[in-house]
Amino acid sequence: MAITRVLRHCRNRANLLRQLGMCSIAILMVLITVVGDRAIALGQLPSLTMPSGIAPLPSGVERRGSLEATGVRLDGQELFKIASPAVANRSEPGNQIPVEVRARQIEANLEQLVTRSGLPDGTVLDPKTLKVVIEKLNGQPVLFVKDAALAEAKVLLTVTDTDAQYHSTSKIQLATQWEEILERELRQALELRQPEAVQQQIATVVKTLVASILLTLVLWAAWAFLRRRKHMLEQQQAAETALIHTQDLMLSEPSDSEAAPQSFQEVRHHFSLERRLQTVRFLRWLIFWAIAFVWMIGLAYSFNTFPQTRRFAKKVIAIPIVLLLTWFLTGLLNQLTDLVVDRFIQSRKQDQYSTEAYLQRIATIANVIKGLKMTLLYVVAILSVLQWLNLVPGSILTLGALVALAISFAAQSLVKDLVNGFLILLEDQFRIGDNIRVGTISGMVENLNLRVTQLRSDEGSLITLPNSLIAQVENRSRTWARADFQVEVAYDTDVDRALAVVRETVDCMAQDPEWQSVILDTHELFGVDQISHTGIVIRIWIKTIPLKQWNTARELRRRIKIAFDRNHIQIGTPQQRIIESGKPDPIEQPSSSDQGTFIQDEK
Repeated sequence: MAITRVLRHCRNRANLLRQLGMCSIAILMVLITVVGDRAIALGQLPSLTMPSGIAPLPSGVERRGSLEATGVRLDGQELFKIASPAVANRSEPGNQIPVEVRARQIEANLEQLVTRSGLPDGTVLDPKTLKVVIEKLNGQPVLFVKDAALAEAKVLLTVTDTDAQYHSTSKIQLATQWEEILERELRQALELRQPEAVQQQIATVVKTLVASILLTLVLWAAWAFLRRRKHMLEQQQAAETALIHTQDLMLSEPSDSEAAPQSFQEVRHHFSLERRLQTVRFLRWLIFWAIAFVWMIGLAYSFNTFPQTRRFAKKVIAIPIVLLLTWFLTGLLNQLTDLVVDRFIQSRKQDQYSTEAYLQRIATIANVIKGLKMTLLYVVAILSVLQWLNLVPGSILTLGALVALAISFAAQSLVKDLVNGFLILLEDQFRIGDNIRVGTISGMVENLNLRVTQLRSDEGSLITLPNSLIAQVENRSRTWARADFQVEVAYDTDVDRALAVVRETVDCMAQDPEWQSVILDTHELFGVDQISHTGIVIRIWIKTIPLKQWNTARELRRRIKIAFDRNHIQIGTPQQRIIESGKPDPIEQPSSSDQGTFIQDEK
């Protein structure tokens, strides 16, 4: 029955490791696929190398064959697109008029009508009587605006052959479409600038700001409540961590039959508390972003209410909103995946068949997956924002050149770090929580990822090591440990009696209930290791559970001191013999007063 349980436990561990590996591979594949899609999308941009003699297009201008097109806007909203023959050199256009210049002229004509800047003083256009008409001049349809307040019709634009060619229709049909659009949009722009409409817009903005303030106060109250809740849970967690640590020290007593179940219940409650703390942190993070979005939406809506500020709202507010929204969604996805990984680790920690080494390995691999996943998520987010911003090819080339330059300098050491970090994880050389030594540096592993390893030294310093520097590592906490204990007694001590006292002291300590679960074996090596003028060195190896070799050695030194005092055994003391000139050597003429062993130091 026990063998069946052990086999089932081994299969469960293998399945869990396989599931964790498959989950990490799936996450990485999805992210790599998204990154690949972004790369393909960027690769589908127009050729980064422009033909000779053709300058890059201005923002908002697109080229289709021999035609260039751009949009005509009124109050920040695009009405339609106009086209012109492509201009090869905009610094010297000659008789050609670039399409963006023509568009700005049309927009200036529209702005003069709605703002009355180009009209005679006292001229007020009536939205109800304003009309846009089509008339032909030199065989070209021209759009005019007429109103009872205007002495003569105002020219808006001329529908050209390139416009009709771009839209694949006739000039008359295109002029009719633009006539309807212009008449509708001009009337709406004039209506929004009437005194009654302006008062209504101001009232709407005031209501929006008041609602934003009220929502902010409510969300801030919830955020403050969660802050107090977080502080309380952190205090409980610190207290329970100290309690669990104390109970772990008490678990070494085999006579306490209720200690293990009680400690297991404390551990389960501790991880339940950790889940609640993570939930509170996540809710506070959401509330913070909710406050930010309330004000972003409120400001964007307020700017968009007035026709005069719509262009400002779309150009200035839209970009920060997209950036913050991307940041929020990326952080949200990062937080959710971290919660999934943490829940998986906590579920494994509550499994009674999970060993400490198994949990340490899962935690180490999960920590690396978190770091790699976060990097890929933010890379995808940055690529998405760059694509949305419609960067010109020159910017892409500049960015690519900078990235290539940085990689060319850092790639060599970076690749070494990543490869060595991957091998450390693959070969399970050490994990988070292990005590290791790398060269002259030693400490507890606090953080491990593909690039660096962070150690906490005995002095409390945090040491960061690039993984490429870890050529040889000593893991002092894997499977078992050893206390290499040596004690030196005086040269004239009865060696058999000293060995018996040390053996008896070690055996008593190994049978002590407090140390019985810590000490695994005391018979690997025992005896006289060295004889010198300072005394006799007695050496013994004590096999212990991981990370307990130092505590065992300290306790054994205390007990050896008490046992030596009880049996009148002196520790070794360096001795020297001085021979004066003209006097006989006491070794050649020994006397009854000579005691101990001396080392000759001639003068």
